[in-house]
Amino acid sequence: MKIKAEYVFEMKCVNKSLQSLILELEDHAFERSSIELFIKNSNLILIITSKDLTSMRSALNTWLRLIQITQELYSVKELMET
Repeated sequence: MKIKAEYVFEMKCVNKSLQSLILELEDHAFERSSIELFIKNSNLILIITSKDLTSMRSALNTWLRLIQITQELYSVKELMET
């Protein structure tokens, strides 16, 4: 059974965010999940395809948290620059 989840994120610093997240993608080898991360219409797109529910939950927890941290860091940076 294959499970697929797709998320669209509206972000201010979408290019910089993608660059940060790509580093994580290169560092991790996922045996039971595949991750696609790209920009479309100025939005960050995350697509996760997994072989089972456990690997989907694990991948979602990892990538949603990484994206949340990235957004928070750029928000803090923006506040510090003003």
